[in-house]
Amino acid sequence: MIFALICGAVLQALIPNWRVMGQAHVPLLLGLVLYYALSPDRGLMWTAAVLAGFLQDALGEIPLGYSSFCFCLVALVVSRFREDVFAHEILMHAVAGALAAGAVTLALTVLLTHDQAVVLSAGRIALKLAGSVLLGAAVTPVVFHALEGTDRMLGNLYEEAA
Repeated sequence: MIFALICGAVLQALIPNWRVMGQAHVPLLLGLVLYYALSPDRGLMWTAAVLAGFLQDALGEIPLGYSSFCFCLVALVVSRFREDVFAHEILMHAVAGALAAGAVTLALTVLLTHDQAVVLSAGRIALKLAGSVLLGAAVTPVVFHALEGTDRMLGNLYEEAA
């Protein structure tokens, strides 16, 4: 998990933001949090949420702890519905990624605006929110597929008998 978080943080920092997407970051770290939120191990979920949030805050201009708080809330909600979600459905991963990215972006915007750390117009917020939702839907299935493959290769997941 630590290796995945470091790789996700480095990639998220290196992938440029697009103006047309409202300067939204590619939510690789959020995808990692969602992956571990669907695992049965709650310790992994909380660890991934807190560490991914701190990495995101440290690499950006966000005060430490804001992203961790948002990631923990999203992880808690996703883990609550873990039994009702089809773990290997690409469409479900895309929907979860879109909703989570939108929720985290909105929550961070509200927190940062309340603390007067950022001032954005309503149009800019809407554009960033739309960009986050689209990027979350596109990136989350890729993150899930990569982590599932890595976990299978390392023996953390086993193929189910047909």
